[in-house]
Amino acid sequence: MVATYLEDQGILADVRGGAYQSVVGELINIRGTLPRVWVLDDGEAERAKQLVAAFVASLRSAPAGEPWVCACGETLEPQFQSCWKCQAARP
Repeated sequence: MVATYLEDQGILADVRGGAYQSVVGELINIRGTLPRVWVLDDGEAERAKQLVAAFVASLRSAPAGEPWVCACGETLEPQFQSCWKCQAARP
């Protein structure tokens, strides 16, 4: 989800270590066993950190409650910040 968000913001990113996701609960917490998002251009690293921090904050503050209706007419659950159908941001 984070890698997709960064790519939507114009930052190329890659998920590494995702192959271990199905056995994470079985492994001791050792370096390299959890998936990580890598920014492919070092020059974009600081911007990526800021975007991810803002993204995480927006998820934590996402209102619980009523679904919302996008301008395209699609009804979305409250946790979604953009429309899956037309990609418009939540008003």
